[in-house]
Amino acid sequence: MLPVTVGFVVPVAVLLHFVLRGYAATDYAAIASVALNSVTVALSVAVMVMSVAGFMVFVATYRASAFLKTLTALCSTGYAFPGTILAIGVVTFAGAVDHAAGTLVGRATGCPLTGSCRGRSGLSCWPAWSASRRSVMARSPPGSAACPPNMMNASRVLGRSFPQSLREVVLPLLRSSFLAGGMLVFVDVMKELPMTLLLRPFNFETLATYVYQFAKDELLEDAALPALFVVLAGIGPVILMNAALRRIGQKKQA
Repeated sequence: MLPVTVGFVVPVAVLLHFVLRGYAATDYAAIASVALNSVTVALSVAVMVMSVAGFMVFVATYRASAFLKTLTALCSTGYAFPGTILAIGVVTFAGAVDHAAGTLVGRATGCPLTGSCRGRSGLSCWPAWSASRRSVMARSPPGSAACPPNMMNASRVLGRSFPQSLREVVLPLLRSSFLAGGMLVFVDVMKELPMTLLLRPFNFETLATYVYQFAKDELLEDAALPALFVVLAGIGPVILMNAALRRIGQKKQA
């Protein structure tokens, strides 16, 4: 109980004390807008990352050469780099792409990658790829590593095409691993600060950056309420995912 008490119960109790005593910022409209931004970005990144992770894992498992399998594994190295270093690299690369696009078209194209929330959300997917790939390939919850090696060949022999085999055989078996990976990516993006600070468009705040604005000015009491929303955003998906995995397990047993 010591890690849980020191790392969770005590900090949350302090934040609740600030809120109940009326010390916290109470601009509910701003907090609701920031929370909506956070959920939107986290959901979009989770969907993009899990879609790409599923595609790459399936190809690397059932269709790839040794070179492509190695290349897919190398994509996981982004998780080892600090968020600030990755953000600087991403901004530099995206700026070069925007500049090249403007030169190719022959007119100003704006900043579709570096200036939009959608573009920056897509560019922030790389660090989360490692967690999603591990989840899709894990043995528990059942991932591609837990699937029988000849399952795809058996489906092909029975007359299914490769896309049909993925849709009708593989994806239903990996549903729980996709839920777990999506939850991990959602929570990671929700609380990510360094990359969000550097990649966010102007006048766009998430819960992490909103709390940071108060914390850097040592206004810790004002940051209490949005900080509690960050905690809830991390706990809520975990509770929902555990319930979904429990229901899936019960259906399999039945």
